[in-house]
Amino acid sequence: MKMSRIFLLGLLFLSFLFSCARAPQQIIEAPEKGIDFTVVRVEGRFGAASGFFVAPDKIATNIHVIAHPGSIFIKSADKQKVWGVEGVMAFDVRNDLAVLKVIGEGVPFLLGNSDAVGVGDAVIATGYPDGKYRGTQGIVHRVRTNDKWLQMKINLAGGSSGSPVRNSKGRVIGVVSAVEDPYSYAIPSNALRTLIDRSRLAEPLTRWRKRKHIRAYIYSVQGQRKYNANHYNEAVADFDKAIKLNPEKVDAYYNRGLAKFTLGDIEFAQGNLEKARKLYETGIEDSTQAIKLNPEDAYAYHNRAGGKFRLGQFEMNRGAVAKGQLHYQGAIHDWTQVIELDSELADPYNNRGIAKATLGESKAGQGDIAGAQALYASAIEDCTQAIRLYPEYAEPYINRGYARFRLGKTKADQGAMAAARILYRSAVEDCTRAIRLDPENAYAYGNRGVAKAALGNAEGAIDDFDAALRINPNYAEVYYDRGRAKEALGQEEAAQVDFQKAKALKSDTEQQR
Repeated sequence: MKMSRIFLLGLLFLSFLFSCARAPQQIIEAPEKGIDFTVVRVEGRFGAASGFFVAPDKIATNIHVIAHPGSIFIKSADKQKVWGVEGVMAFDVRNDLAVLKVIGEGVPFLLGNSDAVGVGDAVIATGYPDGKYRGTQGIVHRVRTNDKWLQMKINLAGGSSGSPVRNSKGRVIGVVSAVEDPYSYAIPSNALRTLIDRSRLAEPLTRWRKRKHIRAYIYSVQGQRKYNANHYNEAVADFDKAIKLNPEKVDAYYNRGLAKFTLGDIEFAQGNLEKARKLYETGIEDSTQAIKLNPEDAYAYHNRAGGKFRLGQFEMNRGAVAKGQLHYQGAIHDWTQVIELDSELADPYNNRGIAKATLGESKAGQGDIAGAQALYASAIEDCTQAIRLYPEYAEPYINRGYARFRLGKTKADQGAMAAARILYRSAVEDCTRAIRLDPENAYAYGNRGVAKAALGNAEGAIDDFDAALRINPNYAEVYYDRGRAKEALGQEEAAQVDFQKAKALKSDTEQQR
């Protein structure tokens, strides 16, 4: 199952985007000879997932694969062999593991020692991604210290849950549980070994599913599905039920926080500012609880940072500059935590760069030019690192260009025109690269237009502003900037038309808020 840990895809009142880089994958399409009765399809209410034999009559899979009401069918890769399910022999809620007793037999895998797994070790996950039997190769990226879960550079799809992860010797050293681009996660085999050792008499599925912690799984998955369907209030209600049944359900806190952030954005756009603020604050509380339960979850820090950034924008919009700056600093701290946990993700560098540049602009507005310049320079470094990690990612180019322009503006204000012009030209180059990668990005055109205007190229700036407005006709700042460029060319009447349009759009936005 592909979990719905959604990255921030943009704030309604922020012109930067957050997205996720992908890792390369290698797929083996043909089934591996001789293991048809070892790795099995686990079919239930929501389609097929994976499982594998750990004893002649025992199959390991994830709790979330079998928790939903309805029959479970265990089938071989060719679908010719079917095993009946007698019941659940053992389960581990924290590790999302279950061992099933089946009617009939299969060929079990040998378990390896997951404590011996190291970073860079080659692995292969064999299961049913997208319902098709295949193996996917990858490597171990990190081993979490608190629970020994394996973070793998291996690009899996829905249906991979319950897949065995084997090492180069063919021993199972993990069980796939979660897929989050660009990584996938596996429960360590030693946790599975412990679970098998404490197996007891099989408990029928219908009775097992009535347990509180299993019902929590069902509500949590229902909440994820409703979130993906844009039914955010209903999703929050399901996550509430999951948490009430199991107060340690990490993903329920995590995803409830995401739903609240999204609801906050909607309330903000509709002008319900206090509702938006409350949703941002409680979303941050949910992310904090997820971090307490799993201190090594980089994505929980990532989402909390997004919530803090939202609050920073909120406070700035209502004139509470000091509070806004504190929230920006909190966001920077959290994205730094993400980088410390995983320095190979492009997103946290890009997002930290956004936060630093935005904080720098606020500092400049207060007259702290030295502080602003230091933040702009640091933002440039962060965006550069994001580009190194993922050069086909347009947003860091836009954000680096923005930081370079702002730094150039402070240099120009200090009379260092030569240094300013170098930075302006670099900003133009960055936005040009972003446009090549994403030709329909209004912010890239708008930012390039501003940099061209600063270089004295008013005609070129107007061309870029025209392109930005073609893509986003409600881009108020671009009407204002285009008006200034027209003014510089002596086109006074045309400039006034743009100024009036910018004023009207801004007024409409303020009335909505």
